[in-house]
Amino acid sequence: MTRRAAALAAGIAIGTIVGICLPGDLPSAAMKLEPAGFSLRAAQAAVRAPDFRLPLLGGGTTGLGAYKGKPVILLFWAPWCPTCNGEAPGWERAYGEAKAKGVAMLGIGLLDGREACRGFVARYHLTFPNAYDADGRVAKAYGFTYQPYWALISRAGVLVRHEYGPASQAELRTTIDTLAER
Repeated sequence: MTRRAAALAAGIAIGTIVGICLPGDLPSAAMKLEPAGFSLRAAQAAVRAPDFRLPLLGGGTTGLGAYKGKPVILLFWAPWCPTCNGEAPGWERAYGEAKAKGVAMLGIGLLDGREACRGFVARYHLTFPNAYDADGRVAKAYGFTYQPYWALISRAGVLVRHEYGPASQAELRTTIDTLAER
């Protein structure tokens, strides 16, 4: 590959990632993110969670409609993300607690190939459903900024909180308890 072709490929890759990561398509009444670690912040105004349809990494498809009437934790992650790799075992423990309290949890892999995402799920023995957002459109619809990125949806389908960054087991437990009550 020539230098020119390599530079063009790198530019396209960076442009694609920036396009996915910028929440420019969100309505202004949506949420405001502040890069202060994991602290799920409430939405400024009630925003209906965008519906979507994505392929599951284990086969089949899923969408928000599959969880109608249940509170949902959407967890956007990338296989190469150091924080995601460090916290994945904790996500599996949190899933057990969430499931016991009637809270659904859906992981969404992105920013890498499908096989890399499948490898991540297998490496950490994740049993909660994980989908694949190939073009990042779902992540962008939810205001994705960085991974891991969390979006909490009430039983009524309202996006009530979102944030990015690491989360301790105590923070996850509190989040699950709060969401189970909504």
